[in-house]
Formats: sequence, structure tokens, C-alpha cells
Amino acid sequence: MSTEVELKLRLPPSQVRRLQTHPVLSEISPQKYRLLNTYYDTPELDLRRRGIALRLRRKDQAVWLMTVKGGDSGAGGLAQRSEWEAPTQPGVFDFTIVTDQDLREFLELHHSRLQAVFSTDFTRTAWTLNRAGALIELALDRGKINTLAVGDGRASVSEPLCEVELELVKGESLGVLFDLAMELAADIHLHPEILSKAERGYVLADGACAEPVKAIASQVIKSMSPVEAFRSIALSCLVQLQRNEAGAIFENNPEYVHQARMAIRRLRSAFNLFSPVLAPAFVEDFSPRWRELAEGLGIASDWDVFLTQTLAPLEEAFPEDADLVVLRAKGEMRMAQAQASAGTVLTHKAYSQLLLAFSAALFRVEPPTNEARNKLSGLSLRKFARRRLQKRAEMIEGLVREHGKMNTERRHELRIAFKKLHYALEFFTPVLPRKRLTAYLTSVTVIQDLLGKLNDQVAASRLIKELHPKGERDSLTQGWIAGRTQLLVKSLGSELRRFVAGIKPWR
Repeated sequence: MSTEVELKLRLPPSQVRRLQTHPVLSEISPQKYRLLNTYYDTPELDLRRRGIALRLRRKDQAVWLMTVKGGDSGAGGLAQRSEWEAPTQPGVFDFTIVTDQDLREFLELHHSRLQAVFSTDFTRTAWTLNRAGALIELALDRGKINTLAVGDGRASVSEPLCEVELELVKGESLGVLFDLAMELAADIHLHPEILSKAERGYVLADGACAEPVKAIASQVIKSMSPVEAFRSIALSCLVQLQRNEAGAIFENNPEYVHQARMAIRRLRSAFNLFSPVLAPAFVEDFSPRWRELAEGLGIASDWDVFLTQTLAPLEEAFPEDADLVVLRAKGEMRMAQAQASAGTVLTHKAYSQLLLAFSAALFRVEPPTNEARNKLSGLSLRKFARRRLQKRAEMIEGLVREHGKMNTERRHELRIAFKKLHYALEFFTPVLPRKRLTAYLTSVTVIQDLLGKLNDQVAASRLIKELHPKGERDSLTQGWIAGRTQLLVKSLGSELRRFVAGIKPWR
């Protein structure tokens, strides 16, 4: 078994020539060959569900190889997967090469039911580079991904393939891959690709974009340092963000944009939570850039909430109101515009460069040199979690004391504080006592939901003023919003008292 380490990057076809003539490659003679690959699975796609890719490859009409790969592509385009490969003959699968016993038995169990699902046909142009003691293969792949005709009458379909793979052939430092990628990306629009060729083939065979992806459960473990925990959490946020990219760009479903925005919110919350153990320069460089990106996606989410959470119940209560019909039409038009704008943001070169630069920095992030910060970074993850959660709880309790006389701005601060506490609890869940955590997290969730709905009322008022700038024809909606706000504030008060009296799970 070998471990494949590669950085996968999407390349616009219009920029192929710029890559081929880039100074980095100018004095290197490339190899060029054609690769035809057929991917196999069971009719129920058992291999896909297990994250396994099985292919037969023919190289230049002569050599046949069987390959088994395990694991998905990672965040920022970086993939580190187990791989087994050996010569074979057409249609022959020999799983004795798989050294993972469970996986080998799984493949042998399904051997008789394997069938071709899709194929790729591309020309690979490969350059070999020596960089900082590491050997890297830069491969430019151009061709097509093709589905296969099936028994229910569906014809085969295809989509173009144009991507760059940077594979670490020899060496251990991931940094050299990112350094090379960023050097190329300064002149060429290279975008980190979250989907492997196999995953893209499955999506094409499905005939539909993957469902919106929600936050991934925290993978931190007790033995991690605080810095290592931050890296794990940040990478999971990037995975969620990138898994929603295609839907946000191409699909008419606001949930993709919402989940992409949620990923960035969680990432920004992680920055804040772990800031005492991160180098200030790292935080100062990347935190504002993620905030700017989040703002570019936020408008679409605001309009979606207005249409589904504020306007929809009004329409149900007053189905004959003509003003609501006008609001719906104008709101949907603004929503479509905001959705298109959000998708466009994710196609910009600046976003691609941010993903690359941040992913590279994550794999290099180290504890800061400041002595006080070093003391915190030296704590066990559980002790670090307790300190940070306690600080967040104390901040909230200070704000709760003002609840009876809170204005909109202070209530917004309380909402943000609860949101940060909620994310922190989710991040640290694996190292907290589970018995007390469930009830506490439920209380936080209820309050966060109430505060979110209150914020939605404020946002709805602002959006209505945009649609009716002179205030005409909005008395019904503004009255509805005022009534909803009063009910929510009353419910919030009792939930806050219950929360303050609760037992903190980290004590």
C-alpha cells in the first residue's frame, strides 16, 4: 500500500496555454500519454458509500492497471488517500493486493456484482520538478468524464475535465505542494478542487448536484494540543464550505449559500475561540478576509429568511392581501439577484487564492512565541476548553443582567455571544462530559433560536424599507413584526433565567 498525497486544482481551459508556458515549467520536458479509466461499483453503489474508488486503467493502449483508493479529497484541494495499484488484464480484479483485511474482504464480497458506472478519458501532460528536496509531479489532465448508458433507457452524458494535480512523489513536507500551487496561482486561476475524478463521476451519473452539506461533527480528540484542535476544526469548516460551492454557484436553492455561509461563520468563531494560542499575524491576515467573504454571501441568506420565515406566515394568515403579493414579487426578485451575486463571489480568483493560502497556512500553523500565549497552548485540550467556555459563559451572564432594558444593539451582542458559545460547545464536544452537555446545549440552542428570530424581525423591517422606501403599504407587515417581537422577548426572558441557573457541563 502507498499513501497518495496530492493537491488537486481546477483549471479554466482558457488558461491551459498560460500554464504550459509558465516560467516554472519552461525548462522541463514533459511526458504526454492518454489514460482511459473505467470505474466500477455495485448496482447499489456500496463502494461509493464506503468512500472507495475502484478503477481499471489503460495507459496508451498498452498497459492495464487496477487501482483501489480509499478516502475522500480533503479541504483546500489536498488529498491524502490510501492507494493499492498493480498490473492487471481487462475485466480482471485481483484484490489480494489490498493489505487492509476488512477492505479486501468487503471488495471480495461484492466482486461478482461489480459493474461499470462511469469512465474518464483524458490526456495527461506531466512535468517532474525538484523543489526544496522534494520530488513533485505536476500533471495537466484534459479530457472528459463519461457516464455509461443504463438499462432504463438513459443515454450516456459527459462533462469536460481540465485540472492540475500536484503529487508529492518524494518528500514529507506538504508545504512544497502549496508553495508551488500559490506560485502558479499568482498568474493563473487555479481553484482547489474538493471532488476527486471518481466523486465527479458519481455526481454526473446521479444526474443531480449533491445535497447541501451541513456542519461536520467535531473530530478533535483529547490528545490534541489546542493548535492541533484548531487545525482540525478549521479544515472541517473548509470541507463544508467547498462541498456547497457547486450548489451555490449552479443551483437555484438558497440552502447551498446558507450552508456555505454557516461554514465561514463557524470558521470565524474558531478564530475567535482559539486566538489566544494562534500567532497574531495569522489571525490578522486571514480573519478579515473570511469576514469579507461571509458578507458577500449574507445578503442572499437575509432575503431567504425574509421570504420563508417572515412573509410566508403572513401570507398564510392574510391570503387575500394585495400588498403581500407585491412584497413577495419584489422580494423574490431581490432574492434571485442576491443568490446570483453570492454564487459569483465563489467563482472569483480572490476566493480561490484565499482557499489555497489559508490551507497552506493551516498546515504550518504553530503556537505563538509570546510567553503568555505559549502557556495556554501548552495546556491540555480539556483544560483549554474549560477556560475558554467559562470566559464565554461569564460574558453572556454579564449581558443577561441587562436583559430587561436591552435595546436592539445589545440584544444583537447577546445573540452573537450565544452563537459563539454554541459553536464552542460543538467544537469541544468530544472532550466534555456528555451527561451534562446535552441539557446545556439544548438550552443554548433554544435561546440562540429565539435571538435569531428576533434578529430576523429586525432584518425583515430593514428589507421591507428597501422594498417600500417611503413606508407605503407596510402597516400590516410592521404590525406583525412588532407583535412577533414582543412575544419573542417575553419567551426569551424565561429561557435566559433557566440558562443562568443551569449547571455548566465543563465544571
